[in-house]
Amino acid sequence: MTVIGITGGTGSGKTTLLDAVKAQGGLCIDCDALYHELLDTDEVLLSQLSAEFPAAFDNGVLNRKSLGNLVFADKAALAALNEITHRVVCREVRKIISKTKRTLVAIEAIALCESGLNELCDVTVAVTAPEEIRIGRLMERDGISRDYAKKRIRAQKSDAEFSAMSQYTLKNDASGEAFILECKQFLKGVLHPMEEKKYDALRNELLFAPKNGYDRISDEDLAAMEVYSKEYMDFISACKIEREAVDWTITEAEKHGFKALVPGMQLKPGDKVYGNGHGKCVIFAVIGTESLDQGTHICAAHIDSPRLDLKPNPLYEDCEIAYFKTHYYGGIKKYQWTTTPLALHGVIAKKDGSVIKVTVGEDPADPIFCVTDLLVHLAADQMKKPMAEGVTGENLRVLLGSKPLPDDEGGDRIKFAILCLLHEKYGITEDDFLSAELTMVPAGPARDVGFDRSLIAAYGHDDRVCAYAAFKPLLEIGTLRKTAICVLADKEEIGSVGISGMQSQYFETFMHDLCKATGSCMRRCFEGSFCLSADVSNAFDPLYAETCDKSNNTKINYGTGIFKYTGARGKSGSSDAAAEVMGYIRKLFSDHDVIWQTGELGKVDQGGGGTVACYMANRNIETVDAGVPVLSMHAPMELVSKLDTFMTYKGMKVFYED
Repeated sequence: MTVIGITGGTGSGKTTLLDAVKAQGGLCIDCDALYHELLDTDEVLLSQLSAEFPAAFDNGVLNRKSLGNLVFADKAALAALNEITHRVVCREVRKIISKTKRTLVAIEAIALCESGLNELCDVTVAVTAPEEIRIGRLMERDGISRDYAKKRIRAQKSDAEFSAMSQYTLKNDASGEAFILECKQFLKGVLHPMEEKKYDALRNELLFAPKNGYDRISDEDLAAMEVYSKEYMDFISACKIEREAVDWTITEAEKHGFKALVPGMQLKPGDKVYGNGHGKCVIFAVIGTESLDQGTHICAAHIDSPRLDLKPNPLYEDCEIAYFKTHYYGGIKKYQWTTTPLALHGVIAKKDGSVIKVTVGEDPADPIFCVTDLLVHLAADQMKKPMAEGVTGENLRVLLGSKPLPDDEGGDRIKFAILCLLHEKYGITEDDFLSAELTMVPAGPARDVGFDRSLIAAYGHDDRVCAYAAFKPLLEIGTLRKTAICVLADKEEIGSVGISGMQSQYFETFMHDLCKATGSCMRRCFEGSFCLSADVSNAFDPLYAETCDKSNNTKINYGTGIFKYTGARGKSGSSDAAAEVMGYIRKLFSDHDVIWQTGELGKVDQGGGGTVACYMANRNIETVDAGVPVLSMHAPMELVSKLDTFMTYKGMKVFYED
């Protein structure tokens, strides 16, 4: 139903607009006529008027002209009359509207807004006309004198006031035929959009139209997002390799009451334990009140990232410049690593059994390292090559130095000078590189990006942004129903292989000890468990739009990404979650105001990528991918949205708590 409110001074021509409404099949409610009808039928109204205006009654009968003379000359009297009549008229109008089956209703009232009748209307319009025209109409229509007609007009609001209180104004200062046409055009303009709007609610219900997260996020979450983002930036700046992430998370966990899980332990609800997997992966658990036979809630992420690993025998000299030879780890675009400031991270296991931690290039006082590139002036042949061949893996050699020791005239003077510095600082010799695990990663801390600081730039968002989101809630949650488990695995970038990868038996070993400590069966536990495989996705980049199906790709600021499957062509390497699994996460996140989206990794034949999801699913654990959309994924500097980062953390937290 469309309700049009029509107002304006007496004699302005509102009846012409009402006639146009009737011609459209609409119901017209003339509040002035309704008022006069009530004066004849409503005993309560007459009683109230008699008490307020006794001089307007002759032998108990209302004299309308006397009442008019009283109120039009006295504003206080007019206000008193309106207070009585508006209440009664509004009541009757509501009754009429509630009973009608018409789809178009017009309410005509001089006091449309003062009476509150405008609240019933979809559209309000004021009809105005010059005073002299109105006086003539009143004299002819009501058989009254010019002075009385003028008094009635001037007792009402001005045309400007009527217009100010209405959405539209129709000026009735033309010929009758012209104004009739104007009224018809007005109704057409009003009713056509109304026809379109009648489907709006159904359209909103049926069609899927995602909104930017900043149009949906609460003020409370917005404030919490900034705090969380700062904490995450501290973490990602401190943890450039998996060993550092393991040490950092264990230190934080122990501050919050976590203890190492030891075989033979007896655990009870609320206990917090962890397992250190060879210093390169780690698992945390908070014991719930429900038996582990009923399953657990697992968030599994990885803490390794693409990088340049040093070869076993890395140090050499060429043309009096010392270099490290490297072998890249994970999928990289090799040209991106040239001229990038690099830092050295890792450990050296010496012959005496001691292990030395190495970090050079992160402190502002430290030197940095880099891979050189060919100057553009001589790069004509290089730039003719495909991008994948412009820089080769063997040429990703890191420059270390160029200054010999004073008075040294031996061979490999630069290499020898570098070894002297390393021996002085770490006490190592060249053959100690044979038992070292050293890597070159981009140097420097995480930074805000953009004038609005809405993004975070850092090395290693993939996948430590999800690792932190999975770990952080365990420090905050209380006693749970389901046991909560956070797995931070290694080697995902090269296939989740090896002793610290998600395919290793370390997860089974930890879960076996955990189940035994609570009197549960590990296989039953796996069967009842649910896992969020927390890994990043590619954020849609309009600069490379041709690589993605835009409507099926995650975007920055639209929340955490939920993926039914990942993999490459033909879903290869994917766990492909069931519809019920997706339905559970969809409902959980929606019920807890977690802003989320869904997608897949690029167009079908473009490429793709995998996560640890398939390895968890192979263990008979229901698994779905969830994570943060990333711009420039696998580059030395990756970008994530603060909103998406926070919503991933919030999603992991409500998942643990469910």
